[in-house]
Amino acid sequence: MKNSKIVAIIKNDIERSIKNKWFVILNLLLLIITVVLLNFNSIKSLFLKEDETLIDNSTTIYVRDLENIAYDKIAKSFENDINVDVEKTENIEQYNNDNLDTNIILVDVHSDNVEYINASIIYKDGTNDEYVTKIESTINSIKDTMISENKNLTLQEIEQIKQDVSIDINVIENTQNTANENGMYFISNYLILFILLLCLSKIANTISQEKMSKSIEYILTSITTKQYIISKVLSICFTVIIQFVFIVAYVIVALMISTLLNNVNVSGYSDVNNISLATFINSGVIIYFLMTIVFMCLTVFLQGVIQCIMSAKTTSVQEAGNATFLLITINLILYMAVTVFSSNTNIVGYIISVIPMASMYFIPSMYILGQANWLQIIIALIILIASVPLSLILAQKPFKNAILDFSPKKNKKIEGIEKILSTREYQERMIERKNSSKIGLVIGFAVILLIIFQVLGGIIVSVFLEGISNSITFISQSNIYLILSCFIFVISIYLPYLLLKSYIPKEERKNADEADRKINKESIIQCIKYIIVGIPIISIIQMICSFAIEKMGVGVDVTETLGVFNYSGVLSTILIFLQVAILPAIFEELFVRKGIIGVTKRKGAIFAVVVSSLIFATIHMNVSQFIFAFLVGILFGIIRVKTNKLYPTMVLHFINNGFAIIEALFYDHMIFMQIFTYFNILLNAVGFCLLIYMAYNKFMELKDKESIQKFKEKMDYRKIKLNLMENMYVFKDYTFLVTIVLCTTLFITIDKVLSIM
Repeated sequence: MKNSKIVAIIKNDIERSIKNKWFVILNLLLLIITVVLLNFNSIKSLFLKEDETLIDNSTTIYVRDLENIAYDKIAKSFENDINVDVEKTENIEQYNNDNLDTNIILVDVHSDNVEYINASIIYKDGTNDEYVTKIESTINSIKDTMISENKNLTLQEIEQIKQDVSIDINVIENTQNTANENGMYFISNYLILFILLLCLSKIANTISQEKMSKSIEYILTSITTKQYIISKVLSICFTVIIQFVFIVAYVIVALMISTLLNNVNVSGYSDVNNISLATFINSGVIIYFLMTIVFMCLTVFLQGVIQCIMSAKTTSVQEAGNATFLLITINLILYMAVTVFSSNTNIVGYIISVIPMASMYFIPSMYILGQANWLQIIIALIILIASVPLSLILAQKPFKNAILDFSPKKNKKIEGIEKILSTREYQERMIERKNSSKIGLVIGFAVILLIIFQVLGGIIVSVFLEGISNSITFISQSNIYLILSCFIFVISIYLPYLLLKSYIPKEERKNADEADRKINKESIIQCIKYIIVGIPIISIIQMICSFAIEKMGVGVDVTETLGVFNYSGVLSTILIFLQVAILPAIFEELFVRKGIIGVTKRKGAIFAVVVSSLIFATIHMNVSQFIFAFLVGILFGIIRVKTNKLYPTMVLHFINNGFAIIEALFYDHMIFMQIFTYFNILLNAVGFCLLIYMAYNKFMELKDKESIQKFKEKMDYRKIKLNLMENMYVFKDYTFLVTIVLCTTLFITIDKVLSIM
């Protein structure tokens, strides 16, 4: 009972935080800033003239060759490369570390003892290495030719001369990249400081308001002081995690836009290999962000406990606001200390870095700059973890005493209570809007989590496969990829489903579980009928969609895009069948038909079916499958509502995906495909006959006037429209709008990628 109350407090606080208008404004600004910062150069290039863009993308090789030994051959080796200009110069000293750019290569060639060649190549880190290799190869060939033309040399002398004659290659460090990295991590620390400010302010205001209204005293009669503090601080920690999820979503949106901008360039070509988040993310960045999240959540919890004690001692909201200044000042000092010690870490910096509160700023920054070691990280983490329960133990008594000893000042009244409208109609409307907005929040966040898990999961799988490419030989890389992809698919859908499930009312969830478990002859016959009838309906939808998509010119063969024909072997076939047919039939139905419909069913069956179908179409993430998935989702939603069971839609989902993948895998087995085709035709024929029979029976039932009247009342357009208008607040929630932006950018980008592939 106490745990359920704690969970209820946490949920309520999280919802209030996310729905706060300042939270929404902050996230809108973060979205805009993220998109602009990650696409600044691409956006700027769109406004440049065509010849300016081409000049920026070209590389110039300046050759100082006073004796005309190698210039002609170097120029000839690049004569077919339109992006390279080779120019002769007598002055290369004008270039130094400050004005040498990544699109300039300096080559200095001179003779050695007036017989042989020596050379130096100077370029900046980030220059195309292929150009440097080609220059080095050209000079080496000239050198070998000059040596071989000297007939007076013995083989031993030739080898000795080759060792003496050298090409000096100087790579200048790109200080601009280092400065950008440092700036990025200092900015990330600033964001941590800013988010922490919001969290501590939220705790201070919440504690102060609940103390003034005496609601804390009421809450402490049913839960302990420790549990109350944990619930309040955990709600803030979860809010921080949610904020990180939003930021990741914004980064994905920005990178998708970056992909689109980079593929619409003046040269008129698109590079498919560049359309991958793996080019932006590596293992070091992943570890950095994971480390930042861990240290930040633990530190926010610790500082939240401290803030609870400080806020409990205040007597007004104004005082609660002032109580946050002490912790914020400490955090500001720590933030400034990072800028001092991270560039030149000494023993003082290492000692400060393991202290709780300071470790949140120091450890991630020192790690990414290559100045932290794993012993230091482990020590800092152990100390921080140990400080959390210790702070809870020390906080209970002073917190409770500060709350219970409070007595309001005389002649002080709580303002604003008289202004609350008490009409029943208004209150019911506000409750309805709040519930609708909550549904939008939950569905939107669940979809965001699903997309993030799948995108980041794919990147992690790629990084993992690259790391073990040479260490595992008993199983092929393709099979490892399929196994990991199945695992990522299950995790990415099941975890968001658990979030949806937690928001389904207990009574509805209990009834739905009992209905799914309840099996009798009548329900089995009903489910079998819907399965048989659903097969020809799916076939009809598929034919209509294939025709429409072909006319629209957006059709893409997804099986070819996924590389189904590139796999071979029994294990690969099983894994592909598992990934395409079995897992989606189970987990997509759990997420959509049980989770989404379960959350939205209280808003009406029609609304639940439409919303679940939209989500079902959205998670397929491409235009080609969207229309088909939406229409099939309507069918599956109706079957789910009519039968109140999940396995009929699972079976139909499996049949649809299974038939498609069987045709793709066994297309060259003629006899098997003939038998399979006849079986498919038979199923459709039986289903079509049963569909006609059921439609005839329904028509005969509607001939009765009373039945017609009931049907008209049920399908009244005005009632349906009114119901949809009342539920529009689901779509006005900020989280749901972020989901729409994220899905739209993914849709456009993925459709572009599929069309290129």
